[in-house]
Amino acid sequence: MLNNHSSDANTRAHYGPFAYRPDSIPPQKNQTEELNRTGLDRSASLRLPWGNTRDVMPPCFMSDDPPKKLRKLEKKEDLADKLGLYVENSHECFRHAPLAFQARFFDTIYVSGKVWAYIVSPIVLVVLILVSPLFGARGQAWTEFLQSLIPMEVVFLLGGWALMLFSDLIFRLFPKWLHQNGRGPEWEFNRRTGMIKVWQYSRKLPFLPRKPPVVIEKPFYEFDAWCCARADRFGTLFDLVLSHRYSMLDVTVGDILGAHGSATMCYAYWDFIQNYMDVTRPLPEMPMLEKYRPLDPVTAEHDLRTGRIPRYWRDMDEQTFKKKVDRMFTDVTIINTAQRPNLMEEKLSYAS
Repeated sequence: MLNNHSSDANTRAHYGPFAYRPDSIPPQKNQTEELNRTGLDRSASLRLPWGNTRDVMPPCFMSDDPPKKLRKLEKKEDLADKLGLYVENSHECFRHAPLAFQARFFDTIYVSGKVWAYIVSPIVLVVLILVSPLFGARGQAWTEFLQSLIPMEVVFLLGGWALMLFSDLIFRLFPKWLHQNGRGPEWEFNRRTGMIKVWQYSRKLPFLPRKPPVVIEKPFYEFDAWCCARADRFGTLFDLVLSHRYSMLDVTVGDILGAHGSATMCYAYWDFIQNYMDVTRPLPEMPMLEKYRPLDPVTAEHDLRTGRIPRYWRDMDEQTFKKKVDRMFTDVTIINTAQRPNLMEEKLSYAS
């Protein structure tokens, strides 16, 4: 019994006084005014409920780190530590810190090339097949028609792959030049301290050094998650924003996810954030965090008790991994966030 008490004391000492524990959230003040959502904003936004989370996350959080990639990274020095990058995704915090302009520029080229190769090129191919009878009816053979358009076909069908190859080549040849810090961190949610930290930067004036950023820290349980909708030429897109309940402070944590055409991705992301910050439960089960699991006391104790395989993700075969990702897509699709009660309403009254 003494050992259990000692273990519990050591675990609590590891986390800060504001660490998030759903069963012991301090009394909250009533919200007198919704400072971050105007009437129009509220009509296009949904405040997401606290609690009753599922073990889900945006599937890209899994698919971006397949076992083959994890094993390859194990053999290399951590690039973020080596280059002193501000970004961090670990057992302690998730910190969003965009890279310098050149990295974002070539990453945009790669993404554009991917869209081109997987969406535009197939559409062009289908169009060419469909219009071929029209030219055959005019007495021109389809082969003659295609030969007359060879330059355009090459551009439309292979241009995307060329952009992807070019961008990938630049990243391989000039990793140090590309992987440089931008202006600094943007936001961080910290499991160990239970705090949300935001860096606010002043506008950069020509020929003058930028002023130091203003850093704001607030407890995680003082924020509410909003799924915000906006319309553009491609349709309705959804983004996840954490808004401080008692001040004009918005944190666009959806930056690392990107705007999505499905609100369920925001729902899954909100569940993931709550599960990650909750120090009464282990770290979310995901490839990126596997090597950090022994460093988090609650997670280490859970893994020892349940007999979790230490290299569960790293030694997984590709076919099993694909099934896990597909299963996560299904779980996110059927998530019930919009129907859940908001457990934070037991602690306070909202202004809206």
